[in-house]
Amino acid sequence: MATFYIKAAKKLTRKYATRDPERIAREMGITVLYVPMSRIYGLAASLGEYKIIGVKADLPEQAQKLVIAHELGHFILHPEKNSFMFILDHTFFYGKHEYQANMFAIGLRLGENLGQYEPVIKELAAGRVDRLISMFAK
Repeated sequence: MATFYIKAAKKLTRKYATRDPERIAREMGITVLYVPMSRIYGLAASLGEYKIIGVKADLPEQAQKLVIAHELGHFILHPEKNSFMFILDHTFFYGKHEYQANMFAIGLRLGENLGQYEPVIKELAAGRVDRLISMFAK
């Protein structure tokens, strides 16, 4: 399961010597804001030279870290995009970029333990991000 996005996460982990996505974002010059949101868990925006990640403030800490990792995935994997939204509630569209950002987030957060979560990763491919969030919320 050594896909491009997992390799990119591993490279970032080595570069910053951590799996903590908030610390990586800070070191990359990306501002992380914890904001009240109702229908989305996170968003990432590039505004000129400024990069911002917004995270739903009332998520459990581990779920917030996963969302930050996901949004970092967009910045790393899809640098040509101007802004992104990680929409989880009430959406039936699950595109390639969302899948890739989720795989990046899993690789960043789990690293070498990735293999033991194979069934969850397959559900993720089918768009079951809610299950992934609940797994990290523990």
